[in-house]
Amino acid sequence: MSHAPLSPEDAARFRAFERARHDKLAPTYAGFFAHVTAQAIPPLLAAVRCGPGVRLLDVAAGPGALAAAAAAQGARAQGVDLSPGMVALARATHSDLVFQEAAVEALPFAAASFDAIAINFGIGHFPRPAEALAECRRVLAPGGRLAMSWWDVPAKQRVQGVFRDATAEVGLPPPAAVPRGHSNLRFCDSAELAAVLAEAGFAAPEVTEHAGEHVLPDVETLWQGGLGSLAVTAAAIGEQPPERQAAIRAALERHAAPYLTPRGLVLPVAFKVAAGQRLG
Repeated sequence: MSHAPLSPEDAARFRAFERARHDKLAPTYAGFFAHVTAQAIPPLLAAVRCGPGVRLLDVAAGPGALAAAAAAQGARAQGVDLSPGMVALARATHSDLVFQEAAVEALPFAAASFDAIAINFGIGHFPRPAEALAECRRVLAPGGRLAMSWWDVPAKQRVQGVFRDATAEVGLPPPAAVPRGHSNLRFCDSAELAAVLAEAGFAAPEVTEHAGEHVLPDVETLWQGGLGSLAVTAAAIGEQPPERQAAIRAALERHAAPYLTPRGLVLPVAFKVAAGQRLG
């Protein structure tokens, strides 16, 4: 499927939105959603063949958990993130590692600086994904590997899926700052993940599927956690008057009800890991 890149103006507007939203969400994201995204760290590190001495860059590092896990395996790991708030959080949490602010389209590194790059749930937040991955390829050494994770379809990935169902029921539009040409569902398609890697010059792209679960005490924890973690969804809900927010909250309760168990709210988690190699 062909996807026209965002215009320079729309790309700049979306990048500014992402930076501002993740600055705002940094403290609450770390307390809630980082526990979900952490499920992709082991397969990502396996896909890039992380190990002692590997020079690894964690792109869209957020609170820095992937870089820290790589360092624990002996890698020489560091991270970058667009959001100053996320960078500050990563530095405070992992003071022994280097994190710096950078847009993925303009990484502050020389060519061939890394043996591995991992992007944990970042690709759907990039205004121009193929351009971003091409820049990642530039800083990879020949033979180096890149792996990235993204969510499966909302019917399988229910942490965000129940929010999507609730907002659709109420007829909630996307935030005004998100360009119409951007879709965070694009890379739920394995073929799209493989295609964007190939477009950026990576050889032999492979996509694997993964599943798990996320257990919460109740729907209120999901509601508050989502508002404090989900950049686009939380922004859309936050733009609504109180009575419409209450309607979304009630819809969320209904859509989450099938996942209530004696263990708590048990939500299926599903994601994909795509990997490719720089050959030349």
